[in-house]
Amino acid sequence: MSLSAEAIRFALLTKFLKGQAKVPQMPEAAMRIRQLLDDPRTSLEQLARVINSDPPLAAYLMQFAESPLIRGTRPCVSMRDLLARIGTRQLGTLVLGFTARNLFASNEKALQQAFRQRWRKARERAAFCAALAQRCNQPLDEAMLAGLLQDIGSLPLLVELEHWPDFSRDAESLDGLCDYLSGDIGALVLTRWQVPTTLIECARQRNKWQHEPGGAADLVDLVLLASALQLQPSNLPEPLPAQRRLGFEQPLANLREELLAEQQLWLRMLA
Repeated sequence: MSLSAEAIRFALLTKFLKGQAKVPQMPEAAMRIRQLLDDPRTSLEQLARVINSDPPLAAYLMQFAESPLIRGTRPCVSMRDLLARIGTRQLGTLVLGFTARNLFASNEKALQQAFRQRWRKARERAAFCAALAQRCNQPLDEAMLAGLLQDIGSLPLLVELEHWPDFSRDAESLDGLCDYLSGDIGALVLTRWQVPTTLIECARQRNKWQHEPGGAADLVDLVLLASALQLQPSNLPEPLPAQRRLGFEQPLANLREELLAEQQLWLRMLA
């Protein structure tokens, strides 16, 4: 990267850290549902009415009626049935993940294309997270949300670039910029949204392949491993600390092959 691009990179990060660049607010639908979930008097009927008033969100959630997230002998025939089966904790994470993708808007074709590519990768990562979570007995909803939001910092970064016409719009430059700054900016966004600290750490540790804290394997490990599985071919030193901590020490290519069918099922749902 040239010195001028390096300077732009530093200036962009500084602008976000000083609060001079726009950081998106939590999506309105997610905020309304979070407010309802915080009120112990909220009924399932109230939640169902709010969700059904947003048909795309309602359709998205109903897809989970037949997913491994839902356990039960009877099928879910209504939104109320689905909410009773999902539970409030899972509902909040699923809504936030769905609505986050609607926050990006740009008149520049190159920036739109960059965002679409990164959101496609976010869905692929979330699907790998779900497949891994099933093997690790970790919460599926939290794993998927962490995969979707790990690169959330790219969203305000690409929006801010509308004010930086001197930065190259070729795909490689935009990808490099997002890869470099997404973690720091994503942690800032998720902190503003007051999401659980585990999700913030997943963004902060993005692409930090040698991350190896003390203690048991956690969600950061799972999301890092899911991200590594997206790299084809991988030039990462194996096994990664995340592989060892999660108990997946086979070559990444072999693990990817093992998980691919499950990942594709989750990917179709997340689409």
